[in-house]
Amino acid sequence: MNEPWLDEFRELATNGRARLMFDIGANAGDWSEWGRHSFAKVVALDCDKRAFMSLRKRFGDTSNVEVVYSAVSDEPGTTPVYRRPSAEQTSLLQQHPIGGTGQADAPVESVEFVEALTLDCLAAKYGEPDFVKVDVEGAEAMVLAGATARCFRRCRWLIEIHDRGPAVGRHLERLGYQDCRIMRHPMPDAHPEHYWVYLEPGDET
Repeated sequence: MNEPWLDEFRELATNGRARLMFDIGANAGDWSEWGRHSFAKVVALDCDKRAFMSLRKRFGDTSNVEVVYSAVSDEPGTTPVYRRPSAEQTSLLQQHPIGGTGQADAPVESVEFVEALTLDCLAAKYGEPDFVKVDVEGAEAMVLAGATARCFRRCRWLIEIHDRGPAVGRHLERLGYQDCRIMRHPMPDAHPEHYWVYLEPGDET
């Protein structure tokens, strides 16, 4: 795990029930690797084919990690995915600035059409998650828009936010979350609106 500043959130994420984790935007699979030792089952999703193939190779023989090639968005169906030079930059957004305070745009290499699921779809198929980690390169609000089931008011969340704080906040308020812990990106040249939020409900019963 190459994000030691998030160790506190990892510890908090395992407080309480640890049956099911959704890793939305699993990428290289570091969070899924951590999750497979902490949760009974991990569902790891990524919409970049390169990341999916890497995840499948990494977790091919792992009984409690299911790797899914899919986007997670506000509606089920098919969605365009804007592939960047690095799988870490691929996004559902056509324009997705990256880097430090300069926010240079990441060039789009190709557009691919990928199956899209909602968080509601995932809960209907796999059950109620206890922890949801979201890292989707600017499309955080789109992911949260697809969470309407009551179970998403009872789970713990870790969301990496790229310049979409107000929109994400509105969805979290809709789900009943009022308090959160915020960790801004520690790199000196990081954009000031690049940060992580960790949330847990007041009552998980």
